[in-house]
Amino acid sequence: TILGIKTYPMNWPIGCGKEFKGVFDRGTRKVLAFESDGRANGVKMVDEITAELGAPEMDELIGAANHQKLADDIELLDGAAEEFDLDAVQHGQLSPVFFGSALTNFGVEPFLKEFLRLTPPPLPRKDAPTGDVVDPCSEQFSGFVFKIQANMNKNHRDRIAFLRICSGKF
Repeated sequence: TILGIKTYPMNWPIGCGKEFKGVFDRGTRKVLAFESDGRANGVKMVDEITAELGAPEMDELIGAANHQKLADDIELLDGAAEEFDLDAVQHGQLSPVFFGSALTNFGVEPFLKEFLRLTPPPLPRKDAPTGDVVDPCSEQFSGFVFKIQANMNKNHRDRIAFLRICSGKF
């Protein structure tokens, strides 16, 4: 790729826009069906169905046209896309891709559950000034600043620091 990033679609959308029906989870091979109540954040997961691509139940759930397109898309992904490798994800060599929308609340819960499964637990960190190792289970609060942004708005003297917590509670 141009950016040099390897990706793996963890799920795949079924339909688009007003015709959106849900997502197909590539790991579990389940369809997560969603339904909107018309509000901006009113999408909820209504069903989690394990059905083989090609099964008649899929036609009933997502419609025949969506089912055929999904089967074609998944066949292409399974044959041509990168293979999933948890070790590569945890070492930053493979980026999992999730389809969803925070605005409509579609796919957020499945994403968060999978994110927790994919990420490693907190690890000990070395304190640069002292050389001491900070235990993530320590009750003393510690963290490190990994990014500072300033002057984002010319009308304000704004500054923000992004901090990764290493131990304790703030």
